[in-house]
Amino acid sequence: MQRRTWGQQGKPDRFSIAVPDSWFVLDTQAARSPAAIAQMARDRARDDPVLAGQGSSIARILRDAAARADRLGAVYCAVMIEDVRGAGLSACVMVCLRPTSQHIPDLPRQEHAAAVELADRFRHRFGPVDLPAVGRATRTVRVEPQRSTDGEEISQLVMRTTVPVPGLDRVAVIACASPNTALAVALHDLFDAVTSTFRFVHEPR
Repeated sequence: MQRRTWGQQGKPDRFSIAVPDSWFVLDTQAARSPAAIAQMARDRARDDPVLAGQGSSIARILRDAAARADRLGAVYCAVMIEDVRGAGLSACVMVCLRPTSQHIPDLPRQEHAAAVELADRFRHRFGPVDLPAVGRATRTVRVEPQRSTDGEEISQLVMRTTVPVPGLDRVAVIACASPNTALAVALHDLFDAVTSTFRFVHEPR
């Protein structure tokens, strides 16, 4: 869960979003620090038999996510790491707040054939969706290249959902991504479930 204060009467005080307990939450600068990431990686490698002895690989994935979150100005970041062997199994969700005037709609664009074939399997490649707690939003789903901190370019399945912030000239962009494009259908369902928990919160006055 993430708190974000807007500080204007009648406007949302914060937002919240829920991820499974096994995910790593990097929602503050302290949590994204090298020391904090190293400790989280050691703890998980010690406590999870599937990830035993893989602390360095876990830390690398978390560092990549933290660096991208900082680069994008994300106010929330959470990372799933279920396996690191072979292609591994990981995913990330970030929330960014943008002025409406500066937000460029994530419009469809020319993509390579594999990306088009994959994206066309989904119900909402580009269009409106209704989130349970916030109502109408705009969503895109597609495969696009992203660079890791070591410069490697990796194809990622990306779902972006853009939600207007009530009473403010701002939008919240919820971006979910994973390099495991072969699991696109399952990831689409996971991303949709996580995004569906997003809501704005008004504190009691």
